[in-house]
Amino acid sequence: MQAVELTLLLLVAVAVAGASVRWSKMPLPIFLVVVGWAASFLPGLDAIEVDPELFLLLFIPPLLFVDAWSLPRRDFMRVLRPVLLLALGLVVLTVVAVGYFLHWLIPAMPLAVAFTLGAIISPTDAVATVATTETLPLPHRVTHIVAAESLLNDATGLVAFKLAVAAAATGLFDSGDVAWRFVVLSGGGIITGIVFEWMGRQIRQRLLRVGSGDPVLQALLTILVPYAAYMAAEALHVSGILAVVAAGLWASGQEIKGLSADGRRHQREIWRMLAYVFNGLVFVLLGLQLRQMLAGVSDYHPLDLAFYSLALWLVMMALRFAWVWASAHVRFRLQWGWAGARTGPDWKRMFLVAWAAVRGSITLATALSVPYFTTAGTPFPERDLVVFLAAATIILTLALNGVPLPWIIRKLDATSEAKGHPEEHAARAEIARAGLAVLAVMHESLTNTDDRLFVEQLLREYEGQIEVHAGKHESASLHLMRTAMRRQLRLAAIEAERTRLHELRAADTINDEVQRIIEAELDERELLAASALVRG
Repeated sequence: MQAVELTLLLLVAVAVAGASVRWSKMPLPIFLVVVGWAASFLPGLDAIEVDPELFLLLFIPPLLFVDAWSLPRRDFMRVLRPVLLLALGLVVLTVVAVGYFLHWLIPAMPLAVAFTLGAIISPTDAVATVATTETLPLPHRVTHIVAAESLLNDATGLVAFKLAVAAAATGLFDSGDVAWRFVVLSGGGIITGIVFEWMGRQIRQRLLRVGSGDPVLQALLTILVPYAAYMAAEALHVSGILAVVAAGLWASGQEIKGLSADGRRHQREIWRMLAYVFNGLVFVLLGLQLRQMLAGVSDYHPLDLAFYSLALWLVMMALRFAWVWASAHVRFRLQWGWAGARTGPDWKRMFLVAWAAVRGSITLATALSVPYFTTAGTPFPERDLVVFLAAATIILTLALNGVPLPWIIRKLDATSEAKGHPEEHAARAEIARAGLAVLAVMHESLTNTDDRLFVEQLLREYEGQIEVHAGKHESASLHLMRTAMRRQLRLAAIEAERTRLHELRAADTINDEVQRIIEAELDERELLAASALVRG
């Protein structure tokens, strides 16, 4: 099948899944995998081969960049110590323990190959984690830990994977070389990502200064940053994954320095669309691969494959629970970066962190990149079984960890912390005070009566915002009711304007261009009124 036709069909699959997921009662990532698997029975889609290098290059840079960019940098630094324990310690533990367990469970699988599979499934996946948890009312600290862990442990897992594959292909292993390569890969990737993000921001700022502030151009330059950082890092033989993550984290909160207001708005909308489409394509492609993966292990009995998959998931989860529990208590005893309760770790938070262990696109791409032959020219031992068990781990974590997560959150009553946004309310009150102060000064200097009346109206609006976000609950509720009525009146007037505009176009009084210009203005006013109604 031609690449253009395949791309269009995949996009249709994503659109169909997005439109029908509400009736499936499944999380969107799992439903996309099901849609991909069903599509694999269509002619021309039953033998789709995914190039892992191309897969990583096309999908992973933008998805990891936007996830890292969305993660609050201050909160990331606050959870850095527990995240490093998960991203480094747990990954190493998983590689070693899973390797020995699989070698014992499947004697035909050499130990180096078992370590390879352990490295493949060790990192949680940022794309899958965000797609699974973004609509769930998780406590903020849990969300930040899980998101940050999934961003950082990819580098650890990929380094472990490369070393395990080299050991399996050559039979050689050097612990000193392992440590040095990890430092080079990680440090080089971080530096490369920061440098390329800084360069991209400097280019955007220069364009703004010379008057070339086209928002579409600015958004395009922003999209190119993760690709440039990834390709440069890979060319320098350092971690492209960490380069993208570092670029996204460095860009977080700094986009105001290199984008105009219109550019930031365009960037948010474009990244939202790209994240939705690329996330969908990743999981649909996983579903398309399932039949081929099953065909590769046709020599094994289905019950044996099911047993291996479930046993691998159980061991992986047992290791994660044990590590989360042990590391939290050790940090509490030693007071090493402890930010929790003085009485000790909260078991509900620990359970949620341990359970949110979804695997996804990184695991799939890494598994598919396992070589077919060793350096001696012999087939790579148990390659098809490695790929199958990696895919099974993705499916099981999506199904067993992702599906029941909303129910678990409700049962644990762990949503209270996620309710309310005190920082947002405080910030909105503070910026309203700033606007109020400026208007008060301007009001004194105005002499025209109409201008003074208009400023007085604005002053009342700002005072109302302060009342909503920093006043007493009763007065804030009353003001919100009045504000809601005013917003509804504005929306009703805008709808009447839109109806009349369409009547003018239908009567051929105006042409399409005039309609588009005026309708764009009406859209802006409607979005502003609607957002004010929601936010207060």
